[in-house]
Amino acid sequence: MSLHVVLVPVVSALVLVVPGLVLALLAGLRPGTSVAVAPVLTYGVVTTAATVASSVAFPWQPWTLLLATLLAAAAVVGLRLLTGRGLPWRRRLAVERPTRPGWRDLAVVGGVLAGGAVAAAVLLDGFGRLGRPNQDWDYVFHSSAVRLIADSGDLAPEAMARINDWESTSFYYPNTFHGVAAVVRDLTGATVFEVLNSQSMIVCLVAGLGLAGLLHRLRAPLAVTATTPVLLAGFAAFPYDVLWRGPLLPYAAGVAVVPAFVLLLDVVLDLRRPAPTLLFALGAAGLLGLHPSTALSAALFVLVWLVVRWWRSPASARWDLVVLAVGGVVALVCAAPAVLGAISTSSAGADVDWPAVESPGQAVGDLLFVNHALPAPQYWLAALVLVGLLTVHRARYAWGWLAGAVVPFVLFVMAASYDTPLVADLTRPWWNDRWRFAALVVLGLAPLAAHGLWTAARTLALAVRRRLGGRVGALRGPALARGLVVAGLLLLVLLSDGLYAPLNSGRVAVNHQRDDMLNADEVSAMRWLAENSTGGTVMNDANDGSAYLSAVAGLHPLFGHIVEPRLIPRMGPTQQLLVEHFNCLDSDPGVREAIEDLDIRYVFLGSGFIRENFTRLPGLRGLDASPSLELVHREPGVRVFEIDLTDAPAEPVAACVPPEDDGPDGAEG
Repeated sequence: MSLHVVLVPVVSALVLVVPGLVLALLAGLRPGTSVAVAPVLTYGVVTTAATVASSVAFPWQPWTLLLATLLAAAAVVGLRLLTGRGLPWRRRLAVERPTRPGWRDLAVVGGVLAGGAVAAAVLLDGFGRLGRPNQDWDYVFHSSAVRLIADSGDLAPEAMARINDWESTSFYYPNTFHGVAAVVRDLTGATVFEVLNSQSMIVCLVAGLGLAGLLHRLRAPLAVTATTPVLLAGFAAFPYDVLWRGPLLPYAAGVAVVPAFVLLLDVVLDLRRPAPTLLFALGAAGLLGLHPSTALSAALFVLVWLVVRWWRSPASARWDLVVLAVGGVVALVCAAPAVLGAISTSSAGADVDWPAVESPGQAVGDLLFVNHALPAPQYWLAALVLVGLLTVHRARYAWGWLAGAVVPFVLFVMAASYDTPLVADLTRPWWNDRWRFAALVVLGLAPLAAHGLWTAARTLALAVRRRLGGRVGALRGPALARGLVVAGLLLLVLLSDGLYAPLNSGRVAVNHQRDDMLNADEVSAMRWLAENSTGGTVMNDANDGSAYLSAVAGLHPLFGHIVEPRLIPRMGPTQQLLVEHFNCLDSDPGVREAIEDLDIRYVFLGSGFIRENFTRLPGLRGLDASPSLELVHREPGVRVFEIDLTDAPAEPVAACVPPEDDGPDGAEG
């Protein structure tokens, strides 16, 4: 195992935790809470920096993240100084020091680390190796985005249009996730694929940390708080399914920090002070910067949480609304491009509508029996979930959180079972994708399963004490129930084959351990071109893996993401011209002008397509016959051409002439 396998994930975790931790401590939050909410605050800092980058040019590098953190820290300290009048400045800026951890603290830390380590090991096994790319749709864009930010230092959200939508005036895609990944790449020198996979490996750790912090604040039993992160590592729907399918990397990162955001909100509403309110705003901005759908996902939990909070304490509603209003306005300012981008893209409507695949009863069973898109239920986790559900009346501490998970549960059933316009409208922000809702539901299922384990252990302990308690004094305390929880957890790990590690690893391997879009020959050809290129832009068929030219070799492909054939009519005029008629470069003045304007110097054609039904884009067929192209490199399934336009327009190659324009005999020419 190489050093990078450990170093890059560790650096990824530190980059995500340290900036937010500094801010939380300076705002006066307790150390344990500060660690739990740190990731969502770091995302908020990066989102705010991206907003500033939209107006003020600066290079995005590790030192810039440090500077952004210091500026945010100065704002926090300033607010504490200004609002603590009447107190000595030392008391206004008091930072709570961590106490020596007790065994309870160590148990929770151990649970968080154990769950994170299990998930990281499962993912790494599924990857095959840390630097192996996912061969599915979204990974292409995420790779190009990280390389773009790392190479250019441009964190402005509008810069993302340069990847594939450079003729669009309204393109938007959130870039906070990629900004963090670019910092990790700069610090470690790792490849883009190693960085993205490392970001995936810490998702469960971040989610488990947030859940543990939230449960601790809710005064959940120690056994529930410590075992929830461990059990989380076994569920297929989250983190694994949103990391191999798609992969939905920013969405997965956003789901992971939802518990931390709810924890942060609860703390801020109790404190009602300006500095913590600023943290709430940064956290909300971070969710918007990761992806607007993750902000909406958090809102599902928050709305239910507030209803429960105000039902228990109606008097708190008025001041809570003041904090929410102030923090919300600041969050909108900090994440202005994300808000405006979400509005502009949603107004066009999501061009996705996944069909209903099962009945409502089957959909409910999929979630309750942990059986979504699996060959069989995850029986042992399902058993704990059902025990927890049957005894949920004893989990009063978690009602607010578990009730929040009911909302994505219902949305999952709707998306999986109904094809009505109403369902399409309600689920549109999540692309009508039941897999995304299943991931959110797991945030409730994991603590419910932990509650089921704790309840079963207490019931068994009570039965043992009734039978043997009079003869064995040691059985009278709570130690027996805790011991049974540990024993039950170990038995579960044994019976479930390491918390379903082979099952989850196999799901990840489906899209990582194959090379039908990007293979070793294509990577070799990309590196050859990087060493021999004179610069400029590379014309490519992005659907054959060549969109990875940037991520792998730092080259500039004309298309850095998939070009879906049915969406070609929506592309800009120059893009359409080249996609459909590039092979007319010998004869078409418009194509020749576009080649010169865009400084296109090479053509890269790979083999294997992102989807089985995709074929070579029309404008890249029949290029071998062009006198303006010289084949300069060939590997199995790969051809690299250098462009040298003829002095004057020449006869077009056969592929340039549409069939309806062929001669009377139908011959090409």
